[in-house]
Amino acid sequence: MERQKAMMLKRREFLKLFPAALLLPEFSSVIPFRKRKRARELGIKIGRLQPGNWNAITDVPGVKVGHSTIIRGSGKLVVGKGPVRTGVTVILPHDRIAEEYLPAGYHILNGNGEVTGLTQIESMGVIGSPLCLTNTSSVGMVYDAVVSRLPNDGLMPVVGETWDAWLNDVEGRHVHAEHVFAAMASAASGPVTEGNVGGGTGMTCYEFKGGIGTASRKLRKPLDKYTVGVLVQANHGSREELRIDGVPVGEELTDLMPEPDEASYLSSILIVIATDLPLLDYQLNRVAQRGAMGLARTGSVAHNSSGDFIMAFSTANRIPANEFWNGKTYSMQSIEQYDIEPLFSAVAEATDEAIINVLFAAEDMIGRDDHKVYALPIDRVLKIMDRYKRLFHEDEKRKIADLMERRL
Repeated sequence: MERQKAMMLKRREFLKLFPAALLLPEFSSVIPFRKRKRARELGIKIGRLQPGNWNAITDVPGVKVGHSTIIRGSGKLVVGKGPVRTGVTVILPHDRIAEEYLPAGYHILNGNGEVTGLTQIESMGVIGSPLCLTNTSSVGMVYDAVVSRLPNDGLMPVVGETWDAWLNDVEGRHVHAEHVFAAMASAASGPVTEGNVGGGTGMTCYEFKGGIGTASRKLRKPLDKYTVGVLVQANHGSREELRIDGVPVGEELTDLMPEPDEASYLSSILIVIATDLPLLDYQLNRVAQRGAMGLARTGSVAHNSSGDFIMAFSTANRIPANEFWNGKTYSMQSIEQYDIEPLFSAVAEATDEAIINVLFAAEDMIGRDDHKVYALPIDRVLKIMDRYKRLFHEDEKRKIADLMERRL
């Protein structure tokens, strides 16, 4: 009885981390939301399916995202002091994830990196904690912070990393428990801040400034009441590989390379896929594989040095932790096997657009040793897209809207 009471207290302590709104503490750099417009707002329409309300992973009901961003210092690198350009991003699948587990799956496209908890997902098919994204040297600290707030009988935290050493004092390990707790406390639904934020603060993408990006898709019939959302931490790719909606943009933008130009080996990405479609763990493994298709659409070939990890979960089947561990029976739902097809296209499209949204949101950054990474030059990209006739103009939008109205 005493052990059960202690466990319940620890569960309540964990759930207190998720109030509806909480101001970030002083160490976090508050990045104004959407200082740059997203790709779709500027006429770049990736794929054929429609996004959700926010075009974000938070379009999946119950899913929340929080960031803690650390930007401090400038000039020469002094390990342990800075400059610091890093942080942590937390994806909360739902508010009671420590008490009600969710089915989960994963796919490793290239394994030169680390995500904790994957062997437990493989063996047990569920997650029971937030998913956290950070830098390579901070995995242990983030893991320790999350596990300190989980029940003693809980599942292992899922913590993934990409290497931000080009801009950040990565070996200084500046992400601490208070940053993790702040990201958890700030987790919210609605629009998601993208670019130089959270775990993506110091990352590069196709040798432009990288970071956090997200997108979503509404599914086609017979699954049209469901949504899939994707969030990425992008730190991958060589410039000449970059494709936007099939256009070889990277081949034309040969300037604005990182200074000094030695950052092309930074080539990892974390992809998190969420859906409210009722799926089992083996189906979510298949869904995760389609995230790799979306990555490939942007040009990546998953380089040898790349840590390309894709996680997927469904919010539809909630499994009480007590029943999971104590051998009681519980029921789960799943769609018919052949009905999964529309989800594959949606995952590929949303992953593709989430990566492009990283590039459109991220801004120039100067980091350690005055290393500089430039933002994607959006005005030049739009001219290239227009030349390839891949820019979706406002008059075209009106024509399609009128046509759809007439059909209704």
